[in-house]
Amino acid sequence: MPLPRFDRLPADARAAILAVARAHFARDGKDAASFNQIIAEAGISKTSAYHYFDGKDDLFAAVVADAGDRTLAALGPWADVATEGELWAQVTAGTTRLVAHLREHPDDRAVLAAQPYHDPAGRSWIHRLVANGLRIGLIDPHPDAEPLTVATIGLFDALDAWALDRQDEPIPSVAETLTVFLARLWNTGRGDAD
Repeated sequence: MPLPRFDRLPADARAAILAVARAHFARDGKDAASFNQIIAEAGISKTSAYHYFDGKDDLFAAVVADAGDRTLAALGPWADVATEGELWAQVTAGTTRLVAHLREHPDDRAVLAAQPYHDPAGRSWIHRLVANGLRIGLIDPHPDAEPLTVATIGLFDALDAWALDRQDEPIPSVAETLTVFLARLWNTGRGDAD
């Protein structure tokens, strides 16, 4: 992750550096992207670059974290609901916003596809979803809710990778696929009707 000096830069300067780096990593891939070309295009000296990052891997990690943060912002926070219908509606709406964001920001999609972002905030969203499903009785907590939460996280990871690889998949299809798989994992009966 970036060194402390990078965090002290003005927000617009940080965003500009990360935008240049994101474009290079998205276009060329992590391994082929040139750290020297990135910093030259960003308008910073090599000396300054090494005050901000330990090297290309560190810069790439910062780009992935930034893309993940913006993507999580598009997803939005989980808001507890009272009914099964509200829960599925929120999952569908969040998935729709997330997929739309990634399609509107292909550089984010490219860097996240190359290095999935495993942010605690994203995991927290899934934990809140499962906890809400348990509270409203949609999800059976027996024999143990913890492995079910871990399996739900795994399902999200797998479907994220699947959706990132299918740029042309209709957004409603991605959302429907997620709800069907969640329903089957949680054994709600909803996925069996399809």
